[in-house]
Amino acid sequence: MKIKLSLLFLVLCLSFQAKTYAVIVGVEKYDGSIRDLSACVEDAQRMYNLLAKDNSKENLILLTDAAATKQNILAAMQIFKKADTDDTVIFYFSGHGAPYLFCPQNLSGGKFALWHTEIKNAFRQSKAKIKLCFADACYSGSIKITKKPSISGQAVGGNVIIFMSSSKDQTSIESRNYNTGYFTSFLIKGLNGLADADKNQQVTAYELFRYVRDNVDRASRGKQTPEMFGKFDKNLVISQY
Repeated sequence: MKIKLSLLFLVLCLSFQAKTYAVIVGVEKYDGSIRDLSACVEDAQRMYNLLAKDNSKENLILLTDAAATKQNILAAMQIFKKADTDDTVIFYFSGHGAPYLFCPQNLSGGKFALWHTEIKNAFRQSKAKIKLCFADACYSGSIKITKKPSISGQAVGGNVIIFMSSSKDQTSIESRNYNTGYFTSFLIKGLNGLADADKNQQVTAYELFRYVRDNVDRASRGKQTPEMFGKFDKNLVISQY
């Protein structure tokens, strides 16, 4: 009898001892310095639930609304330092974004902006072989543009995938009908198998990108185009199902 495997990240396939460490952030109720959103907390919870199926909850940190301050997010990302070379680290953010930054709950008019360089530095400090960053936020594509060197001129190392919901000059759209961001909706569907173009029960980086990009572009009528970049093999297996 053919048995379908639950969703697993590649690192779990490579070694039974390998682990996944993740920080999942969703902010929709802000401190008054920016308008509130409506689907970010549910999207973060969906991502957490997806990862919790096959990973220890001890290694997953979910921060939403009042708990999702800049200070708490940066403190939570210290968990990435626990990762060994065969492990995976994941950062997921759903909320407001602006050029070069994400907006934590306590944005304070920009005083406590979460700079993209700070995310890159947290990745750099981890020994994990696979590092994944997903963000459902406006202007998130600007993460690939930095005014100053973010990692002291050193390579982040390993397989690093940065998958952003929109380009540097686009907003990211929430679906009113399903209370979710277009990007996160198709990201989760893709990881669960819908992105598997060749039907081999594995989703590669390129398959995931094509599926999410094409569907978000269609759903948004061309107003939102996800971008993936980093240092990785396009045939790197991201999930199995």
